[in-house]
Amino acid sequence: MNQTQRRRILLATDLSARCDRAFERTVLLAREWEARLTVVHVLERHDEQLDHGSNLSWRRTDCARLIAESKILDGLQRAGIVADVVVRRGSPADVIVRLARDMSCDLIVTGIARNVSLARAILGSTLEALARERIAPVLIVKCSARSSYRSAVVGMEFSKGSRAAIQATVELFPETIVTTLHAYRSPLEGLGAEEATDNAARRHVMDECIRFVTDAVPAKWQEIRCLTERGWPEMLLNQYALDREVDLIAVGTETRNSIATFLLGSVSRSLILSSPCDLLLVPAEWTLSARNTSARRTNSDWRAGSRTFEAETYEAYATADAQKAARMIH
Repeated sequence: MNQTQRRRILLATDLSARCDRAFERTVLLAREWEARLTVVHVLERHDEQLDHGSNLSWRRTDCARLIAESKILDGLQRAGIVADVVVRRGSPADVIVRLARDMSCDLIVTGIARNVSLARAILGSTLEALARERIAPVLIVKCSARSSYRSAVVGMEFSKGSRAAIQATVELFPETIVTTLHAYRSPLEGLGAEEATDNAARRHVMDECIRFVTDAVPAKWQEIRCLTERGWPEMLLNQYALDREVDLIAVGTETRNSIATFLLGSVSRSLILSSPCDLLLVPAEWTLSARNTSARRTNSDWRAGSRTFEAETYEAYATADAQKAARMIH
């Protein structure tokens, strides 16, 4: 693949055990796509305790950063993959958003934080910030990456976000079997509540679904299965994923007004923590043409403070950093 056309993946990790699954999936995707990989870890206020008392004679500065880098390097060494490593201090939302925007990434991958209650606040705010910037799809990994995604279900609402979700799923995972699922509430407006039966409502919605999918992906619509069911979207998506052992749920996200304030929406928020499989959040503004024509930065600010590690040099770096970190804390 031409270097200027290589996809770019950003993995945001808190280095917890639960984020190991996100690392596994990222490595698998990076290999499949021959993508350029960047791993970012953000040091928050509670990490500063490792640097407390750094003026003591047996300690050196920036212990937390070096320990984080060493952990990332260990994982990269075992995976045997090339990556840029970025460890910075600040707000996760601010750091990740700026990095993703500056590197024009094609996919942002993350996992659920080590503390689930904390995940509701931190992951939610970070996702809202990412979606507000409309940078790239966000993949939230929950399951071990044993193989490529075999099947995916896309939640469909006849919106720009749904269109983008279908297009992104088909483009990013072309070998995946894709199903769209539209949840409707009966009776439907415009059908006449008195005469409309559930079957009539289902047929009406199915026709709309087929037209919508055909317009969204003209070259692929015949390969996509359309489903319609009465009920709540998040409940139906989760149940379908469980019953059919689906690997990925995809939904679109939308900006709401002229100043582009963003709301994840009840469906997306619910799925972040409740989905039984990986979840792909796609901004409504995502389009294939926009991604293909986006400018690729070669000397951007994001590379400042980052380190690039080739597979054959991991062991030397990891050993040196581990020794350095050990001297700091002993």
